[in-house]
Amino acid sequence: MSELDPKIRAKLRQLERELQSQSTTAPPVVDRQIGDRFAIPLYFLAIAWGQQVIDQVVFAGRWNLPIIPRRMIGVPGVILSIFSHVDFAHLIANSIPFVIFSWLILIQSYRDYWITLLVGWLGGGFLCWLLGPSPVHGLSGVVYTLFGYLLWIGWQERRVIPLAISIFVLVNYGGFLWGVLPQDPRVAWWGHLIGFMLGVGTAYLLGKHQQNSAAK
Repeated sequence: MSELDPKIRAKLRQLERELQSQSTTAPPVVDRQIGDRFAIPLYFLAIAWGQQVIDQVVFAGRWNLPIIPRRMIGVPGVILSIFSHVDFAHLIANSIPFVIFSWLILIQSYRDYWITLLVGWLGGGFLCWLLGPSPVHGLSGVVYTLFGYLLWIGWQERRVIPLAISIFVLVNYGGFLWGVLPQDPRVAWWGHLIGFMLGVGTAYLLGKHQQNSAAK
């Protein structure tokens, strides 16, 4: 046994050096995962801001990608319209809540974020194409989907963190509710309403699924 001790000690020292080198050269996996999650909405905004810069610099604001209701030429807008805005003011107004609401959902669930985002993006886009009275573009419909999800999910799941986030959103962003009503003729309030209803419905269904899974 004494002959093996030096070999064992040498192996342990080698393993210790390898662990130390890995800890100094590679960030923790958890940190990378959090960073990757929080970068998702920034990727979407990078496309939207790139489109807006090109639109303003090259096309003088004439390169729009709207949803045109019930016309085949408007179908691509179901996918592309969220990246198109009237001007930088319009884009800024959507960018800030989009990032905040996205991060608040990503804190809770990566899966729920993607489901809610896709429902608002593609589902909302399709409903605007099918039911909308006029062409529309911008991120605001998706913003309202995220907003609706955040408002409802806490009351649906009745867990501490989601409920605290729902209350935070209601207190600080409750004014968004006025956006689902017809006020300014330049604002597509019906797109906001569609997005909001989709967000609430998504939160209800996902919350029910969470409750049913916990009960099993």
